Amino acid sequence: MPSSHGEYSQTVKTMKEGLEKVKELADALSDSDKERLMRYLGGKREYTKTYDDVAIIVEQHIKSNGFITTKEAFDLGYTTKLLDTTTFNRCIVSKLGIEVGKKRLSGSGSGGRMAFYDKSLGEPNEHNRVDIHLARAIASKIDTTRKHNDLMPLLDKNKYRVLGERGSLKALRPLLIRVMSEKGYEVIGNELKFVRGA
Repeated sequence: MPSSHGEYSQTVKTMKEGLEKVKELADALSDSDKERLMRYLGGKREYTKTYDDVAIIVEQHIKSNGFITTKEAFDLGYTTKLLDTTTFNRCIVSKLGIEVGKKRLSGSGSGGRMAFYDKSLGEPNEHNRVDIHLARAIASKIDTTRKHNDLMPLLDKNKYRVLGERGSLKALRPLLIRVMSEKGYEVIGNELKFVRGA
């Protein structure tokens, strides 16, 4: 069996070379990265210690948008991975300086999504269909002191999930024109840009 001994020797030699390369790379790591590596090698769970920074960003998002979901936090890059609701609540929401409520949103498959919202602003509204209520909700976000307003940036598919459906924009456009005309605006061209009438 000299051939198996030769294979064994080659494997040991390759492992020794690989181990030397790993040692070399480990020596080049910063102290904090070495600590993370040791935790990994020891089988210990790694916790993100930067949730304080994430909490500040999440609170700002809730104040300006009314609510946030764990998926939105991940999609917007606030968290590095999609957190489950319990972890998100314990590690981020519990650190917020506002009183936060939870509401399960429909229209997202089994069980729905959990929305975390500022209680002082009230529960988030769900717009599950294109109707005048959705148009009014979108138009309520414009700055009425401006002569020109573009509604396209307000059509947030994360906030108004119905906008992700095919044909929803086509159905919504005449409703937005109607609501904006009530505010004294006229549509410009084929887009959702409006100008206040003279």
